[in-house]
Amino acid sequence: MATLDQLSNALINADRAGDVEAARALAAEISRMRAASPETPSTLPQTQQPSEPQQVDARDNWLGRADTFIRGVADTMSFGLADEIAAGGDALFNPLFETGQDGGSLAERYDRNLKAQRTTDELDAKKRMAERLTGQILGAVGGGVGLARNGLSATTNAIKAGKGLAGVTKASVMEGSVLGGAQGFGSGEDIQGRLSGLGTGIFLGAGTGAALPAATTAIGGAVKGATAPLIAPFRPAAYTDKALRTYLQRSGKTPEQIAGIMRSAVDDGQSMYTLADAMGNAGQRALVPVTRTPNDARQEVTDFLVRRQMGQPQRLANALAEGFDAPQTSDRVTRGLTQARDVEADALYTAARREAGAVNVTPVLERIDETLSPGANQVVSPRDNISYDTIEGSLARVRRMMSDGNSQVTDFNTLFRAKLDLDDMIARAEAQGAGNRAHYLTQVKREVVRALEDASPAFRNANDTFASRSRVIDSVAEGQAAKSGRVRAEDSIQQFNAMTPDQQQAFRSGYVDPIIADIESLPMGPATNRARGLTTPKYEQQFQAFAAPGRAEQLGNRIGRENRMFETSNAALGNSRTADNLGDIDDMANFDPAVLTNLLTGNWKQAALTGARQAFNAGKGLPPRVVERVGRSLVETDPNQALATLNRVRGQQVSRDQLRAMILESMLQGSNAGIARISP
Repeated sequence: MATLDQLSNALINADRAGDVEAARALAAEISRMRAASPETPSTLPQTQQPSEPQQVDARDNWLGRADTFIRGVADTMSFGLADEIAAGGDALFNPLFETGQDGGSLAERYDRNLKAQRTTDELDAKKRMAERLTGQILGAVGGGVGLARNGLSATTNAIKAGKGLAGVTKASVMEGSVLGGAQGFGSGEDIQGRLSGLGTGIFLGAGTGAALPAATTAIGGAVKGATAPLIAPFRPAAYTDKALRTYLQRSGKTPEQIAGIMRSAVDDGQSMYTLADAMGNAGQRALVPVTRTPNDARQEVTDFLVRRQMGQPQRLANALAEGFDAPQTSDRVTRGLTQARDVEADALYTAARREAGAVNVTPVLERIDETLSPGANQVVSPRDNISYDTIEGSLARVRRMMSDGNSQVTDFNTLFRAKLDLDDMIARAEAQGAGNRAHYLTQVKREVVRALEDASPAFRNANDTFASRSRVIDSVAEGQAAKSGRVRAEDSIQQFNAMTPDQQQAFRSGYVDPIIADIESLPMGPATNRARGLTTPKYEQQFQAFAAPGRAEQLGNRIGRENRMFETSNAALGNSRTADNLGDIDDMANFDPAVLTNLLTGNWKQAALTGARQAFNAGKGLPPRVVERVGRSLVETDPNQALATLNRVRGQQVSRDQLRAMILESMLQGSNAGIARISP
């Protein structure tokens, strides 16, 4: 029979192995033997008395506490499956290394080892809760950081993607449900316990995931709001970058996109295009506090915006002239084209006269006689004394230049001079409003021209050239008419497309000249936006169709930037002056003489209260040092400098987002420790 000492040693070994049933049986046997022999002194320590076998704890030392901490880490990092993993390893390697509990089969060894592992966890949870919970929390933090860094966290991915609170919360709820369910399922001991733990874990994980983003945002916002007025005056650079980071995020653009927009403006001759303009509405609104509150950059930014807007008329005029390739006014273009046509015509007609043969004016006389019938016979035998009307008189004069009734003109030069005289007669008739006389004379002119062309092929070429050059000159006036609001864009575009390249260029000069004149005639001042009138649907269609080849897109971009620059100036300088006045009054209010008065009269309490109020007012919002730095950054016109600034603040934002994501993910994972304790 075993002695008490042997039974005591067996009890200690059973307790260390986690075999509760064996320990209880041994403790009962020791109690029975002591009852049978009361004189036998106990050789067991107080903590190992058989009457209280539950208090036997061989892990109550630094090594046991360290192991408890490690087991807690493994518990959450394995989603509650650490005991199963350890039991499986012991059962698998027991035949080779005698690990864990013995058994006849792998399944038997696994069951015994799993029971021992869970008994140890229960004992740790009761007697070393702090060490186990700390390990579970740190394990959750480590797991969360690992998921975040490897891109496996939906919450982290939502934060990095720049989603708002709603998007992050949605991702957090989904991820919390998955993680909580996995932890609850892994913490169960049988199928029923695992299913129950799964449901509990999903519920708790979803609730935790829904609450964490809003809670962290609210706490972070409250802390930043409370500390910013106190810290910002001493760290203006950091808070300037923070403000620019906010504006960059609101703009919805990357630093590369913003720098690209600014470079395009420089390439198009608009080097005054600023970072605030490229940011859009976010940049425009960011300039408002710069120009509305007292700070050292206020005058500098205001002067820049005013000067820039005053130069808008010249920039627009240059943009239109370059876009339509029309550096000269329509009058100068018309005079130049006319002079060139006349010089060319003189040369061509001179050559035509030298090479001409005899002319035949019989068809011309026949055309005249159709009106003066019976023609020459009437001259010989007048039918009455009734005089010619103006039409007949004009035709009779032309007839006398070509025939005396007996002979006809055959010389080309004589008939050509008669044609020139006929041109003048037609012009005078039209000027006098004698349309019918001009009509009859024009019919005769056609016959004269035909006679001249028959006598000289070179004259036909000269006429065609003269007519072609004249149509180019007429295109200038047609372009001027197309600008009128009474002309539909579709009609003018169709007319333009039917022209030759020379006619189209003349059309452009006539079209854009009155537009430039309108821009230059508008009142001067920073509150006038001359680009706005160029953005009507009609102008947009016509500009695309009429602009010089390859310049339509650039012209549209330049006009769009001028509109954007006016919007920026108007947002910063326009509207009511109430905000300016309130800012100036608040600035002057900081020099309250009441503080000094109360100090001199011995009213220390009131002086302190007044001073505290002034300090609070001065601390509201961002201090002037930050505002002025933000203002100077926003009116930056160098694309490279703007890119460097935005890349710096974006890098800081990425680091902050990563830190925020890891903290939130760790907190979400840390909730698994609580789920593990609640799950059966």
